Amino acid sequence: RVVFILLAGQLVRMRNAMDLDESERHALAQLTTDIHAPLANRLGIWQIKWEMEDLAFRFLEPETYREIAGLLDEKRGEREVNMAQLRERVESQLRAHSISATVTGRPKHIYSIVKKMRGKSLNFDQVLDIRALRVIVPNVKDCYAALSWVHSEFTPLVEEFDDYIAKPKPNGYQSLHTIVRDDSGKATEIQIRTQAMHDHAEHGVAAHW
Repeated sequence: RVVFILLAGQLVRMRNAMDLDESERHALAQLTTDIHAPLANRLGIWQIKWEMEDLAFRFLEPETYREIAGLLDEKRGEREVNMAQLRERVESQLRAHSISATVTGRPKHIYSIVKKMRGKSLNFDQVLDIRALRVIVPNVKDCYAALSWVHSEFTPLVEEFDDYIAKPKPNGYQSLHTIVRDDSGKATEIQIRTQAMHDHAEHGVAAHW
């Protein structure tokens, strides 16, 4: 209970950090990056982790933050429309193929974009999972049936496919991961899993650590 209160209090301080002078703001952001965000990550509280990371990064590297935010802002309207259309298309088509799927979008946060760019020496345009969908289906059979449909409708990037259902991660995480391109060449990451796998990934021991 104390840890949850600590994290919530730190998040509130980060949200209000613009009221502090620059040195205090920088020190608070560094503390959050070093201690609180990793702690939230270890506990699987990814909503707090991501917000803390983005706020801290905004204060520690404001120029880079603005650059990435600008690249996202320039494409935000188009991306939101395309994602809404893609979600509707995938969900309706899977249901038409007797697969009861629930499809949601998963935005990628600024800090995670920068971290991936630096970790893999990528340019912004090379980050392929800025657009992402998550497909939840009733059972494992439907996972592979949904994957088959996705790969028949879009162009898969074979080297980006991972089957964590057949070979779960050491923490028990299971899901199918694939990256596909649409007719215009835009890349989208699609994760396919059952509700039980999703619950384990979001709230169990496999939750983002």
